[in-house]
Amino acid sequence: MATAKEDLRGKVDRLSEEEARKVLDLMAARQPQPARAPEGELTRDAIRARLAGKVGFRVPPGDAQPFRSVKPVHCPGIPASELLIADRR
Repeated sequence: MATAKEDLRGKVDRLSEEEARKVLDLMAARQPQPARAPEGELTRDAIRARLAGKVGFRVPPGDAQPFRSVKPVHCPGIPASELLIADRR
């Protein structure tokens, strides 16, 4: 079984010049991941900083309030999530 690097080399060798340029541009644009805190835990600020650099995330302002607690609404019958799972089986 080929290693990941060997497999990658093979795929890179099959790229056209234009495709290789696109891959290089993507690699150059990629931002390095910030290191974790020394104790291995991520603080709220570290998580916010990490997500702020991602394209698919909109990070709220630092002084935004956390989500408020909500009470679930209890209704008679089978929950929709259970019906969906049963229907897909």
